[in-house]
Amino acid sequence: MSKKSGIIMTAIGAGVTYLMRNKQARDKLFSTVSGMMKSSSSSNGSKKVQRVDVN
Repeated sequence: MSKKSGIIMTAIGAGVTYLMRNKQARDKLFSTVSGMMKSSSSSNGSKKVQRVDVN
């Protein structure tokens, strides 16, 4: 593992540990992500693709 990927993995581990210990930060992150997912799906609503099953 290179030094750069080791630093990235350490940063990810620190972030996960922080979120596991801090419920308020975890809830804020989840609400932000779910809000982005909802706004993304509503903005793509006009581009729905109709699925057709062929037997």
